[in-house]
Amino acid sequence: QLSALIAAGARTAPIDYCPEPAPGYRPTVALARFVRARDMTCRFPGCDCPADVCDIDHAIAYPFGPTHRANLRCLCRKHHLLKTFWGGPRGW
Repeated sequence: QLSALIAAGARTAPIDYCPEPAPGYRPTVALARFVRARDMTCRFPGCDCPADVCDIDHAIAYPFGPTHRANLRCLCRKHHLLKTFWGGPRGW
């Protein structure tokens, strides 16, 4: 999968491997860059949407979950909306 991303024009850039948690809802530039580099694609099983066009989502909703690299992941817009609005006992 990495070779396919590189063949499609993906580039590498130095990143901070231990960015600080953000104090609010939005991740810092360094934190967002780290999450996108770590995930590479949407984290939904089977989805290969590139991380650079994905939303950065809190696994545990803010403010209950921190804006920290361990609580953030890339989800494409479709899967982010699915996770956000398809809740309840039989939902996400």
